[in-house]
Amino acid sequence: METAIQKIQAGIKNRQLPAPSSLKTSTSTLRGDQLSREQRAAVNQFYNRIRSIYGSKYKVTFPGDADERLSKLEWAGQVMNLTATDIERGIEKLKQRIVACEKDYQWPNVPLIAALCQPQPEDYGLPSLEQAWHEVQVNSYQVDRHQWSHPAVREAGKRTGWFDIMGCVDDYRRRTLKKQFDRHYRYLSRRVMDGQSLDDAPLLLESDQNQKQSLSEQLLAQQARQLEDEMKAMGINPAGGRAEYLKRMKGVLK
Repeated sequence: METAIQKIQAGIKNRQLPAPSSLKTSTSTLRGDQLSREQRAAVNQFYNRIRSIYGSKYKVTFPGDADERLSKLEWAGQVMNLTATDIERGIEKLKQRIVACEKDYQWPNVPLIAALCQPQPEDYGLPSLEQAWHEVQVNSYQVDRHQWSHPAVREAGKRTGWFDIMGCVDDYRRRTLKKQFDRHYRYLSRRVMDGQSLDDAPLLLESDQNQKQSLSEQLLAQQARQLEDEMKAMGINPAGGRAEYLKRMKGVLK
């Protein structure tokens, strides 16, 4: 006959979901000797912080050392490369969810808590994807005058194409551009979070972008390039956008 504690443990086990994987994580079960000293320290810190947060609930989830050790082996790949700052930041997010009575965090749920600890662009002063996309759309005509929230936003807009963004009026084309911006911005954000420079960030190859343009998109891009060449021939700076164009036309129409 199952005890009450065994029923609780079974319920917790069934609720656990795999955390989103990232470039620095692994979903494979790892042996302790496969981890460096720093990685073992990160795993131990992660579990120690969970233990201190949940107290008796942690003991119910992991009644013995063997249970905790097995969990560490299963989920080490998700936390082994976290820094102490990453873990503490994630624990603060966890506290907020516990206080808000979010049901998924009322008991120790290792993969979900590990996901909270994964660095996010917002943790490094980067705007969210939606905020960044809105910023480049609104300011595509004043690239040099706008005070950008982060250099990665401007660089992602540049790689997507200021002229394309500025001149886009079709919803389908706008969605396509947003997908392109998304790939560039996520890539550049990862570099920022890894402490790498944006100045020497290589361009994404077509295979990296994992999306080929349809024939209609290729035609639209070709038309945009032709119009850009015409503007340059007229002495209009395409990067200046609509404001530059109107300024030029005002002089011509006088």
